[in-house]
Amino acid sequence: MQSFTHLGNAKLIFGNGKIAQLPGLVAAYGSVLILTGRHFVTTAIWSELQRQFAAAGILVHHQLVTDEPTPEVIDTLTQFAKQQQVTAVIAIGGGSVLDAGKAVAAIVCHQGSVMDYLEGVGSRTPTAATLPLIAVPTTAGTGSEATKNAVIGQKGERAFKKSLRHDAYIPPIALIDPQLSVGTPASITLACAMDAFCQLLESFVSTTATPISDALALQGIQLFAKGSRLFREDLYGTDEEPELRGQLALAAYLSGLSLANAGLGTVHGLAGPLGAACNIPHGAACGLLLAPVFGRLLDKAPLEKFSQARAILFPQGMSDLEAIEQFSQWAAPLGRLSHHGLSADKIATVVSQANNKNSPITLDEGEMKQLLAQLL
Repeated sequence: MQSFTHLGNAKLIFGNGKIAQLPGLVAAYGSVLILTGRHFVTTAIWSELQRQFAAAGILVHHQLVTDEPTPEVIDTLTQFAKQQQVTAVIAIGGGSVLDAGKAVAAIVCHQGSVMDYLEGVGSRTPTAATLPLIAVPTTAGTGSEATKNAVIGQKGERAFKKSLRHDAYIPPIALIDPQLSVGTPASITLACAMDAFCQLLESFVSTTATPISDALALQGIQLFAKGSRLFREDLYGTDEEPELRGQLALAAYLSGLSLANAGLGTVHGLAGPLGAACNIPHGAACGLLLAPVFGRLLDKAPLEKFSQARAILFPQGMSDLEAIEQFSQWAAPLGRLSHHGLSADKIATVVSQANNKNSPITLDEGEMKQLLAQLL
């Protein structure tokens, strides 16, 4: 059997209402930086958390992360954290907030800008030094609460999306409270769920998959199959929503564990540069790319693992081709690439920065250009 290494959080806390444990988890640190998205601070949960932190005598410094983090945002937050002498970080939000939390916790312990340590951009290698971090996802998508990288990007002439990466940056504690995602708009729920599913499927078929990552991915696909009823059957606002949200939240977490250990493939190899080239949310990019990428992979050769996943998703019976068509229907509400600002003249640039990563079957540049053009 091939040798492998498996990485994961030191602790996972999962369940409705578990966010109430946060003050106790950081009581020993004294001065804590909390990063959140814009919506979370309007909730009653945030108000109650503030009261609990104050009652426990914990000094809290709060900052918003309102978009996908750029180097400038990370450097500004890092400087703030240093000035306030924070000793721990809590990130409560979607993938952008969690990535920002991982980056700030690490760069506080380094010299210079986060740009210096980004893969393919900087010239310095990050060390294991980082502040304690608790990752609290409020969406079910990126699985960033379980991964070792923080995705940082910038738009414009020098557009890129690159990672700050180290095994030590996996959050020591992931706290998943499914109730935090109840009420998330349907469009965001769909994009996040498609991201998680892509991660599960790509890590499952990856050339670097392991027995453990396979087990995690398969369990995640089973949970996604159940939880996806939320958007497939439009069950928002029903009594079933909390349970379905929990299934999607755990599927997303398992997708993060799977990708952290098995890697990803062509969908994510295209989604990164696509996100740098236009204003498409990462989950939407993955959702739109899923069907055409896997459709072309299956045109080249059968994938036994894809068929395994398809049998879990569609136990009533469906061919691989019919499954691909179903993926297209799920992604239809996400629009077209042109709706997100991609134009034909940018396709070559996107493809030049793309890769097939750990895909068992590769697509050449011509094939990638063709499928992007068909999605415009």
